[in-house]
Amino acid sequence: MLAVLCLAAALALPPSDSAVLLVRVLDVSDARIGGDAILITDSAGGRARHVLIDASDRGATVIAHLRRFQVDTLAAVILSHPHADHYGGMAEVLERFPARSFVYGGTPRSARTYRALLADIDRLGIPVVTADTGVRRVVLVTADDSIVLTILAPPATCEALPVSAGGDEINNCSIGVRLERRGFTMLFPGDAEVAELEWWILTRRGLLAADVLKASHHGSTNGTTAEWLDAVHPRAVAISANGRQHPFAEVLALLATRAIPSYCTADQGTITIRVPRGGAWSVVPERPGACHAGTLRGGA
Repeated sequence: MLAVLCLAAALALPPSDSAVLLVRVLDVSDARIGGDAILITDSAGGRARHVLIDASDRGATVIAHLRRFQVDTLAAVILSHPHADHYGGMAEVLERFPARSFVYGGTPRSARTYRALLADIDRLGIPVVTADTGVRRVVLVTADDSIVLTILAPPATCEALPVSAGGDEINNCSIGVRLERRGFTMLFPGDAEVAELEWWILTRRGLLAADVLKASHHGSTNGTTAEWLDAVHPRAVAISANGRQHPFAEVLALLATRAIPSYCTADQGTITIRVPRGGAWSVVPERPGACHAGTLRGGA
């Protein structure tokens, strides 16, 4: 059964864009590591609701973006998995932008900064939703319709993950997010690697197809495979990467051989997906350019 959480966090915001839905894969390539930070803005009826998925490892960078896009309050903040390049800036963000809920997978971690983040969330009184099993749907109710965020929990084995687990184990305990609005879909798989991607293909295949895919693990080869692309069948891929360790040349080549357009924050700045009330969605990079492979190999 699907658990449903309705959020009616309406904010007055004169939209500067005619699109009903804006998804911004924020350029956080100037942060120490980089990471992910995605801002979803639903502005139906001239009233905006904002959802933030991850917050990079540098709060100041994300805060600057949120102020630029006139964010006052966050209807939901979602943490894909407890790696610093995804949660490192989150505490600073939550101190400055009230959040109506915090969604995460409940994966244990011994890192002091992660435990401090959870303590801050408790201190601020932010309601917590733990998506540790099955499928959960978060519905943002609007004046005329709603956007649905389907939260894909990681494998049940993640509940018993040791607090000292390493990078690959944490990546494979990412929660996925599938965004749906008026026939448009976008998938955000965190940093899920091959093991978790294959598990989702086996157990959640009906929830994977998407128009736009946020590349898993910043465009690493362990986050984008031919089988994964077959399951998602994206028409465009957005890659949040710092341009140093990521993205990998093999991933860019794989996308090119399938004629799937790729957009990279390190080369093109913030990537905006516009979904108008009528007509076709579009991908609008902040600046022109093409994706280039990272100059170094590796990365967390």
